[in-house]
Amino acid sequence: MLYLRLMLMLLTMGAAMLAEASTPLVVATSTDKVNVTSHFVGENLLVYGAITGPGQVIVILRSPDSTEAMQQKTRTGPIWLNGAKVTVTRAPGIWQRLSSAPVRHILPDDTLQKLGLTLSSLVDKARFDPEPDHLDTWQKAFLDEKIRHRNYVVEPAGVTLKQGLFSAKIRLPASLPLGHYQLLTYLVRQQQVVAVRKQQIDVRQVGFQAWIARFARENSWVYGIVLTFILAGLGFALGILMRRRSA
Repeated sequence: MLYLRLMLMLLTMGAAMLAEASTPLVVATSTDKVNVTSHFVGENLLVYGAITGPGQVIVILRSPDSTEAMQQKTRTGPIWLNGAKVTVTRAPGIWQRLSSAPVRHILPDDTLQKLGLTLSSLVDKARFDPEPDHLDTWQKAFLDEKIRHRNYVVEPAGVTLKQGLFSAKIRLPASLPLGHYQLLTYLVRQQQVVAVRKQQIDVRQVGFQAWIARFARENSWVYGIVLTFILAGLGFALGILMRRRSA
């Protein structure tokens, strides 16, 4: 409760500063770093700020591009078999769009496509390799899978906007890709973007797993030797245990 009161006070001060400085858009976040541990179950990212005058707000969170494999299932009689395979690149692992109103009421379709503010613009820019027959079917399957796992999220009423103050709560899933995320906030007025604020959210691994990963990168040959000895020791111990059980 104290945190919310402090945030509202800061937003009120921010609105007054906007009026004085004629700055149309001010944006802040609850954090700019997300620490992923072995017990990470997801996290809420709060985006809030203030605008001057009328307008609508669109918030976009985009992770680094990922590489994902897709495989078609084909049915032969009662048996399902693996079919064609494609690798999808140049598409973000996580993409969320929250807005204070449906985006097609805020901006023209061509502007939405140009700015990459639609799901269709994501798959249009993605690369499917090798390019399959019936590409549109693969694109739809890719989007459906992303939406089903809530990696791609669209919330047409996800931004609360009242008296020049706005806020949005972004739910970060447990399976969160690491890297530098882009947070883009658009102020739209009369179907035109009048201000954009760009911020970076760092998603990083911390704890013992992070130390292991860093050690493996910086000392790959030592890591390989140690891992070999560990696996050999486990194999030796397992062999002794099996012999004792069979005796």
